[in-house]
Amino acid sequence: MTQLKTGAAVWLRVVVAAAFVASAMSQTVDLVVPSIPANQEDSPLANLWNQALRKQTGVVRSDEPTVKTYLAPNYVEVINWVPQDSAHPLYVADYQPLLREILRDYMVAAEVLPDDQRMTQPNGLTVTNLNGKKVTFKNTATGITVNNIPVEESKVNADGTVNYVLAESLFGHRERVNTAWEENNKKNPTRFGPLGRPLNPAPPPPPPTA
Repeated sequence: MTQLKTGAAVWLRVVVAAAFVASAMSQTVDLVVPSIPANQEDSPLANLWNQALRKQTGVVRSDEPTVKTYLAPNYVEVINWVPQDSAHPLYVADYQPLLREILRDYMVAAEVLPDDQRMTQPNGLTVTNLNGKKVTFKNTATGITVNNIPVEESKVNADGTVNYVLAESLFGHRERVNTAWEENNKKNPTRFGPLGRPLNPAPPPPPPTA
């Protein structure tokens, strides 16, 4: 058996260790979705959020990230991520990582109040979401925007957390879910009804008349 030289062996161990750490960090970032609090049960993302929690395993409350600011597209936008009466990819096992990423994109650890004067500055107020992506709040004469998307509703909850309902999706989510929908339809062409339930097959045609 050929032995590795000392330098090469050390380099190989470093590469393997780095890959292991990167994998562990990816799992930590991608998998953990916090429990849904009572004040988010009517969120436009609540059904998808509960789906992610049902499929999430091995996470205890102490592992969950802290969230102070919750964002969400409005109900109509979320409903239109996929065509009506079709299989929703975010309820399919293959797309659970995408679901968790999307949910975390709408969660911010920092508290961002609607009257924060930093929003009125020319560059607005920039924070990062749970995935480390930049989220910029601006408050102008036309109202508050998040990454240039209008805010339709803002609310400070009793526990001090903040809700923002947006007119559109952030980070191209609608397009990404539609791409997943197209992929899933190719892999699983079964017709589905509301909530991803299979539609009843059409009745057989009547026998030909004599």
